[in-house]
Amino acid sequence: MIALFGYVIAVHAALVFAKRDAWPFSTVGVFLESGNEYRPLSSPRFVGVDAAGQEHAIDPRAWSPVSDRTLGTWWLMNRWKLTDADKDAALAFLLRKAQAPRAPFAIAPNWYSVDVTPPPAPPPAAIRVLLVTRVPAEKVANGAEISEVMAQFPR
Repeated sequence: MIALFGYVIAVHAALVFAKRDAWPFSTVGVFLESGNEYRPLSSPRFVGVDAAGQEHAIDPRAWSPVSDRTLGTWWLMNRWKLTDADKDAALAFLLRKAQAPRAPFAIAPNWYSVDVTPPPAPPPAAIRVLLVTRVPAEKVANGAEISEVMAQFPR
């Protein structure tokens, strides 16, 4: 038992000194990269689109039990593998989730979320996936970010 304990400590120490990551000695997945306020960060954002074509924030609790961050990660990892029909099916499902009524405060926000719950918006007629890129220093200074449409349903 002491040998196993010593082995685990030795491996962990070697990984720390080598600045390497190896399971089960890995970091928490929420904080995968080191911070730099001038490095651009990109992430997907799912927004509702009303009949007039205006974008509205979707309450991230709509995706429950999946978090918006998990949904975004899934989209980034799998969008290349999906056919157009698969993307339409996935976005149609998400549109139905966004349109479904929810009891207020029935679902708690994520523990790491700093986003404010968006104001009520009309039920979306479409769903759009944006790739939002921002430089943290600029976002804090003036709210600047760039968004690019990745997908929409219905098209």
